[in-house]
Amino acid sequence: MKNRLPYILFLFSTILSYGQVTLAVSEVKDQKVNQPFNLTVLLEIAGENMQQETPLRMPDTSKFDIIGTASEQNTIVLDAKKGNVLNQMVYQMVLSPKRAGKVTFGSVLVTVNGKIYKTEPFEINVRENDKKSSVAATSHSDEVYLNMEVKDKEVYKNEPTIAVLRAYSRDYNNFRKVGNIHYPRDRNIRIKPVSFAKSEIESHSDIASQVIAVFMIFPSETGSVDVPPVSASISGSSKEEKITSNKVRLNVKKLPSGMPIHFKNAVGNFAVSVANNSTVEVAEIDKPVNISIQISGSGNFGTLHLPKMVNSADYVFFEPKVSVKTNAKDNRLNGILKADYVVIPKRPGPISISFENFSYFDPETKKYVDLGSQSIALNVKTPQQIADSKTTLEKVNDYTNNVLETVNTPVLQTHNLKIKDKSRINWKIVFGNLALMAGLLSLFLVIKKKMTHRNLKPVITTKPITTIAETEELIRNKLSVQFDDNIKYLKKLAENKDFSKFISVYEEINADTKENFGLLTESDFKKYLETHKGQKFADEYRALSEQILVEKYAPYHSDEHIDELLKSIVRIYSQIRQ
Repeated sequence: MKNRLPYILFLFSTILSYGQVTLAVSEVKDQKVNQPFNLTVLLEIAGENMQQETPLRMPDTSKFDIIGTASEQNTIVLDAKKGNVLNQMVYQMVLSPKRAGKVTFGSVLVTVNGKIYKTEPFEINVRENDKKSSVAATSHSDEVYLNMEVKDKEVYKNEPTIAVLRAYSRDYNNFRKVGNIHYPRDRNIRIKPVSFAKSEIESHSDIASQVIAVFMIFPSETGSVDVPPVSASISGSSKEEKITSNKVRLNVKKLPSGMPIHFKNAVGNFAVSVANNSTVEVAEIDKPVNISIQISGSGNFGTLHLPKMVNSADYVFFEPKVSVKTNAKDNRLNGILKADYVVIPKRPGPISISFENFSYFDPETKKYVDLGSQSIALNVKTPQQIADSKTTLEKVNDYTNNVLETVNTPVLQTHNLKIKDKSRINWKIVFGNLALMAGLLSLFLVIKKKMTHRNLKPVITTKPITTIAETEELIRNKLSVQFDDNIKYLKKLAENKDFSKFISVYEEINADTKENFGLLTESDFKKYLETHKGQKFADEYRALSEQILVEKYAPYHSDEHIDELLKSIVRIYSQIRQ
């Protein structure tokens, strides 16, 4: 990268320089759809007191696929006597345009010493690919191809359609190498994976094929909608290679006129039902009741708007718990969408719990179906009314059950239970209890006397640590406990991909380590490492600090970089605390 840096700087056409800060981005004029290209951002900060306060803030890249990122930092000493240095940071991104047309790449922003620096936006003319194939859009050296087949390319808005991803190759062994399927994300469509199970291999005209994935596509816009290619990776002997399928164009029709007033976006064939899931037959005022509404059938589950419960002064309700179960069958998405409400009646008497109207469009009959409003009746009573309506036997059962549930009664064996004569006093039991109480009192007095005597003894203080060896041993023990806890926390943050917190926790570890050794500045800490650990170890620590600085201000982070940093932190700080 260092050899290419003068050539990259020569290509930069947009450079904004304010004093000691230079921010530039390489412009790209012409590209093709799905053709990767490199975008380079250069940041130079000159001066010892100049500090980068924010990472590079990249513009909206939703019109591109981010294939990879890389970063590098260089420090150039301009004047060693005056301490003038130039911090040079180079960020590279590999992008791939998703669609043809003019695409605007916005400004890159960064804040240095309270000032915001930015680059000027520029336009990229994205053209269609010259090569087109009905079987594949991208070929592999081993001749593996992907083809996305859509069952029905002419659908209504929100109507699901099945897409089958099929791999083609002349060598059966290549099918075992295909994996890591990634379906695209687009604002005009929603894709739901149905199955990633591979089918049996079929062979036709010296070429074999195999279904490797099945998707359900829900278009959310009308008109001509393009489904972006689906990608997969091929594992080889050296490295993984990426292949992509063809893209598919759908003709999304508008819904016909005459839709009901309460129609939202349901397309398919549905049925609605309301149920009372409580175990009691009569509802009690101010006591919760479980009411559920369920939509079953086939259609656009996942984007479907569920009818909500209607507000009323007769009851109050809480936010429902929504659950959905779906499965693809016969080129349809069948399922059940259910919302469970907790309802509290607020007045006695018969009340009706109502839901919003629900209607849907049936693409088979091309007609709207209005199911109207669903409701369920409750008979609400006060506690006194419920008690008065019970029979004598029911009251006795309730009282018995209440005693069994609330009173902690021992388990008795009926054949050993006998009623003894209580007209005579058993003096043996009386004198035995008195002797037991006297023994317990004597034991209490003896224990209290010993505790009082122990408190009167002089306090013997431990000998203070005075030698350097004992001080270093105490520091190592303290660092060991803190280090183990912090490393566990860092691993957890790396697994959760919380990169900003990862960097801040490392900075706390670094600050605590220097504080435990009584070192205030970074230069003093490096000198300490050179003296006690050697020049090579100090250089390794310096390289780790530079990598941390690069990741801290990088616009994107990769799991590989964070894993490498974690391994370096564990290795270096394990040697520091030894």
